[in-house]
Amino acid sequence: MKIRTPIYYKDFKCIAGDCTDTCCAGWEVDVEERSYQYYRQVEGEFGKRLKSVMVPEEQGGCTFTLKNGRCPFLNDDNLCDLYTALGEDKLCDTCAEFPRFINEYGSEREIGLAPSCKTAGELMFGYKEPLTFTVEESDEQITSYNEIDPQLYFKLRQARVTAYNIIRNRSFSINERCMLYLEFAEKLQTKLDKDRIDTFDYEITSYSDSEYLEKRLAALRTKYISRDNGLGTIPHYFDSFAGMEVINKDWYKCLERNTAFFEKMTADSYGKTVREFERYYEDRMYEYEQLMMYYVYRYFLSAVNDYEILQKAKIGVIGYLILRQSDIAQWSENGGELSFTEQVDLAHLYSRQFEHSYTNFEVYNEYFRTKRIYSYKRLMECLL
Repeated sequence: MKIRTPIYYKDFKCIAGDCTDTCCAGWEVDVEERSYQYYRQVEGEFGKRLKSVMVPEEQGGCTFTLKNGRCPFLNDDNLCDLYTALGEDKLCDTCAEFPRFINEYGSEREIGLAPSCKTAGELMFGYKEPLTFTVEESDEQITSYNEIDPQLYFKLRQARVTAYNIIRNRSFSINERCMLYLEFAEKLQTKLDKDRIDTFDYEITSYSDSEYLEKRLAALRTKYISRDNGLGTIPHYFDSFAGMEVINKDWYKCLERNTAFFEKMTADSYGKTVREFERYYEDRMYEYEQLMMYYVYRYFLSAVNDYEILQKAKIGVIGYLILRQSDIAQWSENGGELSFTEQVDLAHLYSRQFEHSYTNFEVYNEYFRTKRIYSYKRLMECLL
């Protein structure tokens, strides 16, 4: 099996009790069937403690009953009592893998780090060079194959390389790169909807050429007009919905900060503020590039399962716009300063809200498909 990871993945190490946050609070701990059956057999006082908090699930496995929003095995030093009592190899998959994500496509496994962990975020945003990936061979035997369309999978593999090259092309601004990436995904989606996978090669080749990208940017600037600098759209990206889970209460602070920020803005003043921030942040724009590379790496290929290429591109672009706006509000509140630590913290809050709640992830993805504020046209207007 081939195992692919970002170049900075090898440097990740959990800092446990030294972390200023914890991955063991704010959400339920889902325990897979294998670990659940093992935990049921643990004897002694710790076995009793395990059994007292395990809630079996109908589909198999169990969850742990939280205590004041925290995992019942998270002690006052923010260390794991289960890890101490049973050993690292007895952690359930959820705990052993976080903040890693794992995507498998037949004989290939892709592993990455989510910015929902601050330590992972520091590696991601601190990497200044264009991102590359490491591929290693493993002796692990493939136990099952994905039921995926092989032709679509290989075309998406080729298309993702083009998407990487768009996002890594530093001759364009990050907003321009996002526009080109969105259009590239929309073109592929149109062909996929017409069952024309065999014609992907034209876009894959064309969008790899810088001169062609210049022409497409000029066409996009002619076609789309930013009438209010995004002020009629972007504030709604922070709207709540009925039943929304809040994984970390600091998310409320982020919402309040943005609400107060928008209350002072007109379309003209907002546009001016965004431009001022971009000038201030000019030397750190690679941080947004790394975020977009993360989104492309994590989600683009998964379109082989649901045929929603444009949706995967939207996830990344919306994530970028939300982080940029969170940064701007924090920068404004600080009087024109934004530290690296604050950037990492804001990214981790949104990642937890969007990517680590099944409820939130499903609702937001449906919104991305159906609500006008998340439409392809609106996103283009916000990026101008």
